Amino acid sequence: MADLLRLASRTRSELLQASPWAWPHEAALTSAEGPPQHGSDELRAIHAARREATLRRLGAGGAAWNAWAATMTSLRRKAGDDPALARLWQLLAGVELVDETFDGEFDVAGFHFPGAARFAGSAFASDAWFTDARFSGPVDFRDATFGRDAFFERARFAAGADFGGVHFKRSAEFRELSCAGTLGFVEAEFSGSVWFRSSFFEGPVRFRGARFGWEAGLGDCRYRGPADFAEVDFADNAGFENAIFEQSATFADTRFCQAAWFSGVQFRGEAVFDRTRFLGRRHFDGIAVSVPQTPVATQAAVLERLRAAFSG
Repeated sequence: MADLLRLASRTRSELLQASPWAWPHEAALTSAEGPPQHGSDELRAIHAARREATLRRLGAGGAAWNAWAATMTSLRRKAGDDPALARLWQLLAGVELVDETFDGEFDVAGFHFPGAARFAGSAFASDAWFTDARFSGPVDFRDATFGRDAFFERARFAAGADFGGVHFKRSAEFRELSCAGTLGFVEAEFSGSVWFRSSFFEGPVRFRGARFGWEAGLGDCRYRGPADFAEVDFADNAGFENAIFEQSATFADTRFCQAAWFSGVQFRGEAVFDRTRFLGRRHFDGIAVSVPQTPVATQAAVLERLRAAFSG
């Protein structure tokens, strides 16, 4: 027990050494009761200090940032299952830049975010570069605004990402993205072109109610979890060609105003196209549909629904 206490004390000390901004708050952070309660003056002071330290670290560049991230990742392993150390680590490793305005180019290409990363409500006025960024914790971009081009090619989300209500005013690049948790774009607005080609989605994908103003490239992707594109509006061409849907794929009440490309798609789960509107050309040649082994009447209903959707 004494050895465990010494180890915990040493790990706590190393965590604070890796986050010197927290030294003035050491007593509150390491108290037996844990960090201050939500809404307290002390917690607000801690969050303000963490914000300033995060901005300074961002300004120091990728090498300095990733050195810090590597240290925090190592310390997370050292913290083990100790709940107090885990809470402290989450607070020190987290990035919280909520409701910020970034006037200049925002470049975190290749950065590793070891803990939770929150950018909810923030405005990126110039190009935003997240190319090759790695996010080990949950990510929150809800209601953020990207005023110019947004680049997320080859980004890695290990614990999901929420882009609900985000407005991309220009193009958005998500090619070769991978996400191990839930990826959400519920009611997001894409005013420019958007590309997700060759991406891998291990968990659920939710685009329900999203609006695509220009071309949308979602082909050559693998959807291992359920994919929800219900009530989506595609104002321009939409491409899902050669995608693989391993679970359900829902396009109920979705509107395709221009060409809809589903050529070569594999539907390995249920494909739902109830009340889908195709106002332009639709391409369903070479699709593969796997109907679950359900009673005959259910199978017949599924086949009839797919026949109606894919005909013409």
